[in-house]
Amino acid sequence: MHRVVVTGMGAISPFGVTVNALKNGLNEGRSGLKYDEALKFVVGSVPGERVEDRWAAGQQREMSRASMFALVASDEALSQANAQNLDHDETAVNIGTCMSDLEHIGETAQKVAEGQTRRVSPYFVPRILNNLPAGYVAMKYKMRGGVEATSTACATGLHCIGNAFQSIRYGNSRRALAGAVECALNPIALAGFDRMRALARGDQPSISRPFDKRRAGFVMSEGVGVVFLERLEDAEARGAQILAEVLGYGISSDCYHISTPDPSAIGAVLSMRRALGNASLDPVQIGYVNAHATSTPNGDSVETEAVRKVFPNQNIAVSSIKGHIGHLLGAAGSVEAIATICAMNDNVLPGNRNLEESEEDEGLNLLRNNSKWVDGHPKISICNSFGFGATNASLILKQF
Repeated sequence: MHRVVVTGMGAISPFGVTVNALKNGLNEGRSGLKYDEALKFVVGSVPGERVEDRWAAGQQREMSRASMFALVASDEALSQANAQNLDHDETAVNIGTCMSDLEHIGETAQKVAEGQTRRVSPYFVPRILNNLPAGYVAMKYKMRGGVEATSTACATGLHCIGNAFQSIRYGNSRRALAGAVECALNPIALAGFDRMRALARGDQPSISRPFDKRRAGFVMSEGVGVVFLERLEDAEARGAQILAEVLGYGISSDCYHISTPDPSAIGAVLSMRRALGNASLDPVQIGYVNAHATSTPNGDSVETEAVRKVFPNQNIAVSSIKGHIGHLLGAAGSVEAIATICAMNDNVLPGNRNLEESEEDEGLNLLRNNSKWVDGHPKISICNSFGFGATNASLILKQF
């Protein structure tokens, strides 16, 4: 088996383009959310430059916004890893997404319904395929180690990183670009989630409040998170800066409901325990839980119950950054893994923004504000992501 490390990271988030924008926003305790007058919801849209403007008009017609986001983040990750010019014959790509370009599908369906099939874009099918962001990245950098696009709803990002980690660990790949992208801020997606009663209602960013007793739903956001993974011996041989080590990965299924977690918390418990087993760690060796907690009543409660069961009597530090940046759906886990690596390296644990009063505190340290890492606690963290379809993932990261 090989030890696997992270040597590059790339991100786009509601704080802006680059990992530094994400890190600075979290360290300053800011919100990246705002009310969108056109969409009529608080959302986490990417501020500043229009990423699409980096491409010519013809390329914009060909590629989805998700593919463009994936390319930008991958370039940042490879630049930080100083890996753009490596021989990538053994480099795999696993960049997934949760939702296709629903607006493009809707516009195309309208043309077909009106008998205007000749006006359908020849790029319609490529633009809605979930594996195309990964495909564009692999083609740009000639990564011939295999292209995958794991798609598991809101657990996508962690599954992509975890599966790539396992592939490198057991010798199936030498290195990998892995993560997820989500560009689904549109009226169709918002209407769908709203009909499920999953979204928070209101015009203030503070409605995204993980663990708070007033929480009433999540705030939808967009973005991408990608990490460059490689064997430890390869990273050391080429003098790469090592940002973190991936120690373990666990997955599970609730087998309970399409969108509601099992109240017993069995799914989250199994996911975390399997990650600990995969890493050969005891629960007391974990110093921080980066929670999935989306600000939904049931979801947050079930996750805290799971954390209490897996880490009993530890008063372990727990936080979710969705109060800062909302819920990036498929990209949530990969962006949050990057945030966790930044937290370990900066010695700053992000607080639960907008958490004022909670009924979930028992046995846990639900961080109200940014905090220094507790003295004596190892800088080893576990990240959770849970998705519709009863799918769960947990990833363990260690400061190197």
